[in-house]
Amino acid sequence: MQKQAEKASKTREGLTRLALAAALGCAVRTIHKWEAEGLPVAVRGRGKQPSQYDELAVRAWLQTRESQIRQDTAGLTAARTQREHWQAKLAHQQYQVRGRMLLPVEQVDRIWSGQVAAVRARLLLMPQTLADKLLRIGAPDGAAGIERELERAIHQVLTELSTGKTTKPRKPRTPSRARRTTPQHKEN
Repeated sequence: MQKQAEKASKTREGLTRLALAAALGCAVRTIHKWEAEGLPVAVRGRGKQPSQYDELAVRAWLQTRESQIRQDTAGLTAARTQREHWQAKLAHQQYQVRGRMLLPVEQVDRIWSGQVAAVRARLLLMPQTLADKLLRIGAPDGAAGIERELERAIHQVLTELSTGKTTKPRKPRTPSRARRTTPQHKEN
């Protein structure tokens, strides 16, 4: 009796949808779904004639489909792993920002610009602030005294830059009016 049902479901072209479902051990609805996904059909049914399927071609298609699913799953797993890696990096970076171990670029730029501006101002005022002192040192100590004073002034500015504690540069003192004018000798 079972052999007769098998013979009836098989035609000269292949298996019907019902016979194919029985051969593969799945539901007829699954065969219909697979057909929508690209399951090979040997002969399309017309009217009341059922579609015919080649069992070997269907099994080859299923193997290809399964290997594609495995590859897609492996790719998806790799993508998830990569996403988790970058999410962990982002969480660590956010932790460092909250702990003030990392600062926003804008804040660093603002602080650095202030430091550079302060040092620049100090360096540009050095000739004015040191001119009188160097002139006084130069007479008794010569070039060695001038060199020592320049080194001291440069080290002071560099120390301020490295510690981040800049002081406002002092404006050079202008000599008093009495000092600026040369004494005039009275002739008798």
